[in-house]
Amino acid sequence: MAAVSFPGARSVALFPLEATPVSATIPFSTIPRIVGFRSDGKQLLVASGAARTMTMLDVATGKTVVRLPLPLEPADFCFLPDGGQLFVTGRGMDAVVIILPYSTEVGETILAGRAPAEMAVLNSQYLFVSNPESGDVTVLDIETRKLVVVIHTGAEPRRIVFTPDNQYALVLNSGSGDLAVIRIAEFTTGPNSEWAQRYKHGGLLTVLPVGARPVGAAVVGV
Repeated sequence: MAAVSFPGARSVALFPLEATPVSATIPFSTIPRIVGFRSDGKQLLVASGAARTMTMLDVATGKTVVRLPLPLEPADFCFLPDGGQLFVTGRGMDAVVIILPYSTEVGETILAGRAPAEMAVLNSQYLFVSNPESGDVTVLDIETRKLVVVIHTGAEPRRIVFTPDNQYALVLNSGSGDLAVIRIAEFTTGPNSEWAQRYKHGGLLTVLPVGARPVGAAVVGV
């Protein structure tokens, strides 16, 4: 099953990937921006930016299960691998909103640096959050909800990916046109990790030029 949002038409379309016609088009009173399925596929989560809402729809019927008000304009999603938590960032708050898809409620809101944007989850333990306005990446402990470290990566960091061995975080800096490489052991298990966590500061392994205004990255294991 695939879902596509149409902000201009204020609607969301659902259709099976093996079928040609759209199986359902659901009108919205607000402008839908981001869509994502709950991990069991039974509900669709739809974020409406300016309206500051998260709507949960029943996939089988297309009916609204709940519409949750949010303290920010949702612009980016990031699920835990098991689908039990959804992290949301957007304009209006220097924080990450945590939504619990299976209990259909907002869990809590935690500070995550200045103007949080794109995110990535490492091993269901750490949430990496880009802060384009300050040039940082904020790392949070998912279980304790506490700040681990803040790492200055470059101008306008956005996309974050990890190497297959989960040893390095790769951050695309849109403004400076380079790739910042973070060695994760520096603030987790390495000899400097205690210092890094005590002072909430981490450093970079290296920075690689990649060209002007990079927007996406993918890692292939070899």
